[in-house]
Amino acid sequence: MSTIYDVGIVGMGVAGSFAAYRLAKESKLKIIGFDIGRPPQKRRRALEGFFGCLPSSDGKLYINDTNKLTKLVGSKKAKAANNYFNKILNNIYNYKITKDKDVLVGTSKKIIKNGFNYFLNDYIQMYPKEIHALSKFVSDEYDKHNTIQYAFDTEICQILKQNGNFVIHTTDKQEFKCKKIIFGPGRIGWRFANNIFKHFGIIENNDIAKIGVRVECNSSLLKEYNKSNCTILKDKLEIGPLSWNGTVIPEDHIDVALSSFRSNENRWKSDKVSFNLISDEIFPDRGAEEADRLSKLTFILTNDRVLKEKISLFLNNKSKISIISEFSFLKEAFNELFTIMPTIENASFHIPTIITNPPKINIGDNLESDISGMYIVGESTGVSGILAAAETGIIAANEIIKG
Repeated sequence: MSTIYDVGIVGMGVAGSFAAYRLAKESKLKIIGFDIGRPPQKRRRALEGFFGCLPSSDGKLYINDTNKLTKLVGSKKAKAANNYFNKILNNIYNYKITKDKDVLVGTSKKIIKNGFNYFLNDYIQMYPKEIHALSKFVSDEYDKHNTIQYAFDTEICQILKQNGNFVIHTTDKQEFKCKKIIFGPGRIGWRFANNIFKHFGIIENNDIAKIGVRVECNSSLLKEYNKSNCTILKDKLEIGPLSWNGTVIPEDHIDVALSSFRSNENRWKSDKVSFNLISDEIFPDRGAEEADRLSKLTFILTNDRVLKEKISLFLNNKSKISIISEFSFLKEAFNELFTIMPTIENASFHIPTIITNPPKINIGDNLESDISGMYIVGESTGVSGILAAAETGIIAANEIIKG
């Protein structure tokens, strides 16, 4: 007779890892963690499993993540998860919250005058040393218990619900049964999440593709922004967070690389500032698929690499992506951008750039989906960010422990 696990954790990135930590430490539930990548202490890059997306990130934990999560789960649960996470972090080092600088007064007025809003991004900065220490601290807690098993270096091909249990099939022809699952394939697994949500028929809205570019210029051109990490919003446009003195790097997904940013090691230091210029573009009932298609198409057109071009080339219809009609919105977006950043007309942009969110589903304030026993964590909740991912994992674990 096959083992029936109390909890299956699908995706052992940040969200899944903290869910497993909480369950291992606070319960005696039998747990199995699934990931396409490597087990604890064996991973190296984002695609390689345990804590995968944290070592490949810029290491900034934006405090606003908790505020965004509050809208989904309420202030009490969000605050409790944040406190729990902070206690874990205190075991690693004496971290501090860096207060984000505000932009200069004249620039603030210009932003508001042109119809934009903006908010500051206070953050905790983690470096590789602390990131790896945190990873070891969490995985050491797993080793103290016999409650966690792993199905790593394998891919899930199917999740079914039969006779009250979730039945998980992997590509190496194994079958696992779980009473409940915590579903968090993360930023890398947005396509997989889309397929699972389709299978269970729980997609509420798949109209929006969050697509755009990552703008980059010399930081001297944006002195009036005072090295603020602010995020700027107008209608369907999102600009930011502004990221300073680092390098735009390719973030590897299975068959495409997306523009990303890193500055938490000396080898990434630069005199540049970069930020996402993202728009919510409407594609009825196919938003996730269009984001996927456009990222792949752009990647192919640019010879399987992240493209860097001048904004002026695109505005003059001479860019490699000028032939892709879906990016025509960028002309208006760039012109809107110039009203608050007039000095960057000769700046460059990087593409493909997308926000890898799966379609929207209904999630309760306990993070349970419309499928009883399926808890949603990480990017699949629609709330992005490393801190939010950790906190959603903790909240889902709390809810399962409460029964």
